[in-house]
Amino acid sequence: MVKKLYVQTVVIDKKVGIAAATKTFNKLMQNRHYKKGYRETEDSFRFKNIDKNKFDPTSYRSKKINEDVTLVFGHLKEEYEEEKTGEN
Repeated sequence: MVKKLYVQTVVIDKKVGIAAATKTFNKLMQNRHYKKGYRETEDSFRFKNIDKNKFDPTSYRSKKINEDVTLVFGHLKEEYEEEKTGEN
């Protein structure tokens, strides 16, 4: 069985500003699992999509989709994978 990847966090460069970052996040994720709020680092806004404790910690990967946006994704732990069954 091929395990499905899920986005855990969307990292957006701070130079775009919080309003544009929020708009980009909402467009990408369509508010599927979004936990309200974001974490601000020195260089970025980090929008958490699914709690990190639900992921296999050895499965994380990142993909830079443009100059300002990076997706962090991985495989859910088996017990949480079942929660997502039937989700579009």
